Amino acid sequence: MAGLQFNTKNIKRVPINRNNLFYSEESFSYEFEVGKNYIEQDMNQTAILYQVDLSNTNVDAVYGETNEDSVQFKAPVEFNCVYQIDEPELKSYDSSKNLGTYMKTGKLKLGVYQATLDELGIDIKQGDYIGIQISPTTLIFFSVVNDGRNNYDNGKTMFGTVPFWREISAIPIDKSEFKA
Repeated sequence: MAGLQFNTKNIKRVPINRNNLFYSEESFSYEFEVGKNYIEQDMNQTAILYQVDLSNTNVDAVYGETNEDSVQFKAPVEFNCVYQIDEPELKSYDSSKNLGTYMKTGKLKLGVYQATLDELGIDIKQGDYIGIQISPTTLIFFSVVNDGRNNYDNGKTMFGTVPFWREISAIPIDKSEFKA
C-alpha cells in the first residue's frame, strides 16, 4: 500500500471512455436508432408545441411581464413523443364546503428524444404550451413547468454516458388562458 500514487494533476479525461470496453459508440447508435424508430413508427404518439416567440412578444421594460393578449407564438409544430396524462383531480370552487366540484385534467409527462427536437429545429422551454389531441374533436392544452433540460441522470442517458432523452412536465390550463 505504500507504493500507491494518486493523480493530483487534475487532468480532465475527454472523451469519457469508461464504458467503451463493453458498450461502444456503434452499440449506442444502434440502440438509439431502434428506440427512435419505435417511438416514431410503432407508437406514433404526437404532441403539438406552441412555442412562445420571446423576440416578438411585447414585454414590460420595468417588470419583464406581459399581458396574455400580447404574447406572440411561433408556428405550431407537431412532434413524436411518448406521453402520459395522470388521472384527473377533483377540484372545488369553494374548498371549505366542497361546493361546485369539477374534474380537472391530470398532469402531463412527456418524453422526447433531443434529436427529434433538433431535427425539427424546436426547443421546449418553460412557459410554452403543448397540445394533446385526445379525440378528433378534443384538443387539450398544458403549460410546461419543467422543460427537462437537466437530463444527466441515468434514466435519461444510455448507461450513464450520453444524455439523449428529455422528460417534460406540464400542467393543465384553463380554456380561457390559451386558445390555439
